[in-house]
Amino acid sequence: MCKAIIDEIFGEIKNFETEVEWLGRKISVSFDGGIESDWNEEKKVEEVKEAVEQFKIMYLNQKEWDTKMKDLVSDYGKDGVMDWLCVDDEEELEEFIENIHENSEIELSEEEIEELKREIVPERVFRSCIYLQGLWVTADGDFTAFYYDNDIFFLGHAIMLSGNINGELDCDGEVG
Repeated sequence: MCKAIIDEIFGEIKNFETEVEWLGRKISVSFDGGIESDWNEEKKVEEVKEAVEQFKIMYLNQKEWDTKMKDLVSDYGKDGVMDWLCVDDEEELEEFIENIHENSEIELSEEEIEELKREIVPERVFRSCIYLQGLWVTADGDFTAFYYDNDIFFLGHAIMLSGNINGELDCDGEVG
């Protein structure tokens, strides 16, 4: 167990993790992704402090980063959604649509409902249902972002996106 790190923006960071507000929602952030197990405590703390500084670049520009990441996740994720869904008949489809109503903040249009009936998830629907749940950030600015959907599409799994604070983003639609 490491000692807590105090940061002027995030406050106390315990065990190399913290929770922050991200666009009105609490997310967990872990800073220990680049730490080697054989490092001494001082080296681990320095690595985490560097990771925290990298994360501040994202944190202070949340809307911009969230839009870029959500764009990429949407491009890859919405097409694979139907593979995860178990919608075999009209009753299950109605349950699925009700689940969207209960677990998201959007009202579906008649056109979107018709698309869902044809097993097409409209981009607006997908984007409205996913949100950033957590991040792993390293001292060199690499990160993995986890987008979650309130069990609407991916049955409790998250879509993972990797990137770097320099703006490099990669998402192959991996769900884990």
